[in-house]
Amino acid sequence: MAKTWQWPEVEWPCRLVPLLTGKALEAYTAMDEGLSNVYKGLKEALLVKFDISPETYRQRFRAASTPSGESPTETYHRLKGLYRRWDRPEEKTQDENGEVIILEQLLQVLPHDIRTWVREHEPKDGLMAANLCEGGTKGPRKSRRQRRLE
Repeated sequence: MAKTWQWPEVEWPCRLVPLLTGKALEAYTAMDEGLSNVYKGLKEALLVKFDISPETYRQRFRAASTPSGESPTETYHRLKGLYRRWDRPEEKTQDENGEVIILEQLLQVLPHDIRTWVREHEPKDGLMAANLCEGGTKGPRKSRRQRRLE
């Protein structure tokens, strides 16, 4: 709304804070005073308090369905918004955007225990995830065949 009405960003926190309630208000009151009047600091505190991250939006994007009464165009725009919050394509090159999708697919095809371990290490791209699988900081992983032979 602030962008639509072309409010200067410096005014955003003072217009937003009076509308905060519950957990959002708790996040604001717990903030460092110097950051509480800076929109980016306020936004970050709210995202942390509500545990909102690109992973949250990725999960919402992948689990999306079409609610009753929503048109295909509305669904498209909702999905596009979730995708942009997940991948943040405006902040990346085309190759970096591709890496996000490759990383997700790699994680999808890994065995559950390895997938969980790799996700805990928050790889930034598919190659980093693959390297974690093959050794990483935890030492070389044994293949299923090697484990069976032991």
